[in-house]
This record gives sequence, C-alpha cells and structure tokens, in this order.
Amino acid sequence: MTRKKLDPVELSLKDKLMAADHEKLADILVSLYNENNSFQKQLAIVFAGLDEDPKKITSLIRKEIASLKKSTKFVDYYETDSLTDRLDNLRLRIINELNIKSSRIAFEVMLEFLDLHEKTLNRVDDSNGTVSGVFSAACEDLGKILQTANHLSVTEIADRVFTLFMNNSYGIYDDIIHNLKISLDNEGLDLLQEKMQLAANTNNLYKVKLALKDIADCKNNVDAFIGACAFVEKPTAHDHLDIAKRLLTHWRAKEALEWLARMEIPSQHPWQQDKKKLKIQALELDGEYELAQRERLTWFEEILSPKIYGEIINASKPDFKEEFKLRSINKAFQFPEPHTALYFLTQIQEFEEAAKIVRLRFDELSGKQYSTLRPAADLLVSIDPLAASLLYRKMIQPILEETKTKYYSYAARDLMTCIALNSKIRDWDGLQDHDQYFKEIEDKHKRKIRFWDEYKSAIQKQVTKEAKLAKNTNHNLIL
Repeated sequence: MTRKKLDPVELSLKDKLMAADHEKLADILVSLYNENNSFQKQLAIVFAGLDEDPKKITSLIRKEIASLKKSTKFVDYYETDSLTDRLDNLRLRIINELNIKSSRIAFEVMLEFLDLHEKTLNRVDDSNGTVSGVFSAACEDLGKILQTANHLSVTEIADRVFTLFMNNSYGIYDDIIHNLKISLDNEGLDLLQEKMQLAANTNNLYKVKLALKDIADCKNNVDAFIGACAFVEKPTAHDHLDIAKRLLTHWRAKEALEWLARMEIPSQHPWQQDKKKLKIQALELDGEYELAQRERLTWFEEILSPKIYGEIINASKPDFKEEFKLRSINKAFQFPEPHTALYFLTQIQEFEEAAKIVRLRFDELSGKQYSTLRPAADLLVSIDPLAASLLYRKMIQPILEETKTKYYSYAARDLMTCIALNSKIRDWDGLQDHDQYFKEIEDKHKRKIRFWDEYKSAIQKQVTKEAKLAKNTNHNLIL
C-alpha cells in the first residue's frame, strides 16, 4: 500500500497549519492529545521518530504491535477503515522512520508486524481487502529493508523465505520470493529451490510448485519454469498459457505456438481469449503476418471487439480498410448480443450507426446494462436525441419496476434529461412520445413517493441553476 498523494483539501490544510500561530497550534494539539487515546499513541511515535536513537521509536512501535496482538474485538466491514489506517501508519513508521535509523532493527520489527496478520484477519471482515493489503505491502517493504540491512547470510534469508512461504495461510506471503529476490541472489534462489524440492510431500505439492515457478521467474529461466509446471503432474491448461507468455518474451515463438496448440480447454472457456491473443503475438513474432491477421478476423467475427477491430485496421492495406469497416458495421446489426453491438459502434465512433441500432433493437436492450447504456446515451444526446431518450427510458425502467430506492436520484435525473430532449425531437418515428411516456410512468408508479420527491428536487435544482446562470449573464451584460 503506497502513501497516498495529498489532495487540494489536504494541501490547503497544510498551508493553514503552516500559517497558524505556533502557540495556538500547540494548544490545539495538547487538547487533542488529552481527549484522544489513539492520538496520544500516534503523537508519541511521531516524537520518538525525531530522536536519532532508534530505541525509543522501536519500543513504541513494539508496544503498539503488542496492543494489536491482544485485541480480540471483531471488526465489521464498516469499521475496517480505522483499523486499516492504524495498521498502515504503523507500517509506514517502520519503513520510513525506523528503517532510516536502523535497517536491521526495522527488518525484525517488520517481521513482528507481519506476524499480526493471521490473528488480525481472523477477527476482521476484510471483504474489500484493505487490511490484507497493508500486510502485503509490508511484505514488499521487507524486501526493501533487507537490501539495506544486509545482516543475514544467504542461507538465513533462504530459510526465512522458506518458512514464511510454506506457512502462508492468508496469501500475505504470495510474492515474498519476488520481494526478496535481490537479497537472495542466484545462490539463495538455488538454496531455496533445493529446500522446496526436498520438503515436497503429498500435502504441499501445489505450494511447492508455485514456489518453484516463482524461483524460475526470478532467475528469468523459462526452461526452469516449464520444469516447475511439470513438478506435480503434466502442466495444466493455464500453465500452457503461462509458458507461452514466457517463451514469447524470450523470442521463442515456434515453441510458444506448440504449447498453445497442445492446450486443451472447451471452445467457450474464458481462457480461449488469452490463447488466441498469445497465438496472434506468436505468429507475428514468427513472421507469419497473414496467418496472424486471419486469426484476428476469425476472432473478431466471434466477439465483435473494438480492440481487435483496431488491430485489424492497423495491420490492413488501404484498399481493405473501407470494405472491412462497412462489413463490420453490418455485422454489428446482425450480432446476437445487442449491448455488445452498441458498445462496438460507440467505441469505433460510428455514432449515427449506434443511434440506428438503438432504434431498431430497442426492445432487446436491458436497462440493467448500465455500463453500456449510460455512456452511449450521453454520447447520443447531441447526435440523435430520440435514441438518447430511448436509452434513458431503458435505464429508468428497472429502477422503478424493482423499486431500487437508492437509485431513484439517477432515475429522476434521467427523466429530467428526457424532458430536455423532448423539445429537440421532431419525429418520434412511430414510437411513444414523451407526454405519453410520462403519463404512463406517472400512473404506473404514482405510489413511489420517494421517487417523485427526487424528481421534484431535480426540477428545483435545475430551476435554481438556470436562475443563477441568467443572473450571471445579466450581470455580465451590465458590466
């Protein structure tokens, strides 16, 4: 977890503090110190950090670690932010302050901090991963500290990495081999590899395999990586992908193609996308440009991807581009999934065609496909008000029908947008006009008082905004 950048509000606060009377500021700090136990601890660590001798800050950090270790209270999802901040402040004190005074002590204290992870995560609802993220960041810090400390032999480092990796119940030490690879060096990586192989048994084979793959990557040895993938049994389907990626980075395209060809997964499996992407890269690396383009064209026909469309255009001759563009637009109108088709047309900036597909396939669209409909609607406002209005209606529909009260404000704003667009629509093309549509939802959802309150609020905000704009305009005219 990296230190966050100061936002404008924080910068403004810093300016105010710098400009404040020192005595008054000291009084404020004393007041906070007396009223807040947590603030007392933090301030004590801050002042200890100003002392060149590491003993005081070390003692206070260890005291805070001991306090956290004794805690047994369950921390629910909504309380995790304060615990995350407390843990991360402690981590930052170790890496940024104690480490400057003594890297050796900082290394041992960071290990003690990391030892908190299992007990802490056992009593926390860490659904958003912020608490575990602090410990993962601490593991990364451990590698940085060790590069400076340089107080352990390669054998001692290999032993510690082995122990931590093999007792990695929460995934905190997933990247420890990579994090400490500089200190391990090739000698340590060889020792660690030997320890892993000797320790392998029926209960830990998968874990050992992961370690051997990491060691091979740290050595940048693709052949060792292939050997690691076959440590337990024959390489898995995903191993084939990982091997092909690494072969490509070593310019071994033909071998990458062979591994991909031997990969056995169902035709609709999500990994097929990765397989095709790697196959195209391998063909191009091998100089088979026409075959690579054929693969792209086949893949594009299947998924109508704007990214692949762009790659095909970039790799095409001028006389093919226009023909392919027209064919692709026609393909979008025939594509079974309308949201994919709409997204494709907006991404390749064929906005008029996107508007046509909205009109033609309006009944097939779902208002729950918010991430596709919202940007399309916003783009079409100035290009085709009718198509935009239809999309806003679609997004309003599920919110009202399923009584999604927390989204009523969005639906109210969308209804306001429909009203604004109404004046720009001259021909409804046989579709329900706005007045009919408004009366229908008014009758159908008249009992949804909260929604209509949001709607009235949206109107009031719009009126206030227009009045303010008019006032500013008149003021400028007078000037």
